[in-house]
Amino acid sequence: MKFGGRRAIIFLALAAAGCTAGTTGSTVPTSPGARPDGLPGPIALRNVTFDVSCTPVAEALVDVELPHPVGEPKIRAITGLWDRQAIAVLANDAKGCGVWALGLAEGLSPEASQEIREEVARGVGNFGVTASPVPREP
Repeated sequence: MKFGGRRAIIFLALAAAGCTAGTTGSTVPTSPGARPDGLPGPIALRNVTFDVSCTPVAEALVDVELPHPVGEPKIRAITGLWDRQAIAVLANDAKGCGVWALGLAEGLSPEASQEIREEVARGVGNFGVTASPVPREP
């Protein structure tokens, strides 16, 4: 009986240690491929891979929803940009990278990447990161 009591105490101690392991308060990415900064990792869409950066996209320019795997962030086209070169990826970080973050296709020339970034920056300058609420008629 004495031996069984020790075994129960050791088991309970190990179980308690296992329950508290990993609860340090650090944030762990929840989506597959997510990075420590909270943005999703590379996104694959129609045989094109997009690198997501902390570049906000104006919500007013976020357009048609594009297909995305279940459990992955929503993906949308950006008005005025070809969705084979750039997409908007749901980031939900209005105070940092934006509600929508820019995803650029891998393999773009530096000139094309720069032009796209400038176009997205103009959109943010003109419309802000989040869409303004539509005024209601009285």
